[in-house]
Amino acid sequence: MSKLISYYQANGDRFVEGLKDLLRIPSISALPAHKADVRRAADFIVDDLKRMGIETVKLIEGEGHPIIYAEKMDAPGKPTVVLYGHYDVQPPDPVDLWTSPPFEPVIKEGKVYARGASDDKGQVMMFVEAMRSYLATGCKLPCHVTLLIEGEEECGSVTLPNVLEKHADLLTADLCVVSDTAMWQAPGSDGTPTATPAITYALRGLVYFDVKLHGPSRDLHSGVYGGTLPNPATLLTRVLGKLFDDDNQITIPGFYDDVAPPEDSERAEWEQLGFDEKQYLGEVGAEPFGEKGFTTLERRWARPSCDVNGIYGGDMGKGAKTVIPAFAGAKVSFRIPANMDPRKVSTSFEKWVRGHDVGNCRWELTNHGEAHPVATPTDSTWVHRASKAIEHVTGKPPVLVRDGATIPVIADFKTQLKLDTLLIGFGLNSDAIHSPNEHFGLDRFLLGCKCHAALLASLGSESGM
Repeated sequence: MSKLISYYQANGDRFVEGLKDLLRIPSISALPAHKADVRRAADFIVDDLKRMGIETVKLIEGEGHPIIYAEKMDAPGKPTVVLYGHYDVQPPDPVDLWTSPPFEPVIKEGKVYARGASDDKGQVMMFVEAMRSYLATGCKLPCHVTLLIEGEEECGSVTLPNVLEKHADLLTADLCVVSDTAMWQAPGSDGTPTATPAITYALRGLVYFDVKLHGPSRDLHSGVYGGTLPNPATLLTRVLGKLFDDDNQITIPGFYDDVAPPEDSERAEWEQLGFDEKQYLGEVGAEPFGEKGFTTLERRWARPSCDVNGIYGGDMGKGAKTVIPAFAGAKVSFRIPANMDPRKVSTSFEKWVRGHDVGNCRWELTNHGEAHPVATPTDSTWVHRASKAIEHVTGKPPVLVRDGATIPVIADFKTQLKLDTLLIGFGLNSDAIHSPNEHFGLDRFLLGCKCHAALLASLGSESGM
């Protein structure tokens, strides 16, 4: 590793310039006007991989934006790791809240500001620079590596599931690693090695519904018709209000039957993390609230949750308009931990909704998607080797955490490719991803490059680092 570290020290500025070149490309996958830019970003990475000496590099085409596939199989008898990320980004709106143009990278106070800096171009380039460090110093990669970098993560990963099914033979591997998550603690501001990376070993799954209740054939005058017929908005909010009891538990019958409690050892580890729930929630102007009998971390990582994400219908403009709406709707989502089945949750929710008396109003339920929860055993060989690699670089082992969010493709890796996934990210929750002034600390960017290089070495060694 000393040879690689010397390479990083001599080339860190060049790494940053390469990242800035990629950040200048507005690869906004959700906007058709940027279709050519998305492909330009894909071509940029493909050309870079070829220049660094990776012979097998191609774009896999589908219905949407292309997927970058590359492989370097120079380690006979060693494991194969799939490194997954995405090169597309969110729209930059509202642009007027940016302190610098979103696609003109600016370095301020040791951070690069641009859309995609942290999510996920900066973290993808950590993979690329880790591989480059071996090849540029005349070293072979210590394990087989497959790169899979998509261009639709920010708009639903429409193409990827079909690619996984059609090209499963290209993705035979032992493990998947994703760098699209956060560290537990950032490096110290004085440059001391106080960083605490995290290995995320479990994600919650997702069930998402649009719930619409139809009533009269048109909006009606509430003075003429009020009190004489069922009001869809009134009835919808009444039903949604029954989703929770006084202990903030979800009231759908049998909902918690498959929820597996965390192991005592997990709880003990979580207690050692030093998690400050007041600081965590205080940053967004809130106080702890949720299912009775559980800590904030348990609610976020190991318990299911349900949220009304939006309500619409009737008069939603300024001023007063006294109408009974023809319909009312709501977006409702569930986050579900390991062992819960999203299809079972969907079926139970639909049955529960339709079981309420809403007069002659009519339900229209649209399932916008389901994703399975995923979990990798913390005692696995891969967790051990990854922990050794990170400890080798930072001087202390990473913390092992769950995450309450969902990355649907991780479930696809598990169900379609039978791959466990480790999420080893170097972002921070304060990086303003999906928001104006997104940024990524350059110290974390370079730390991630080094950690991923060490990770490849550790994955290729039976004893770890």
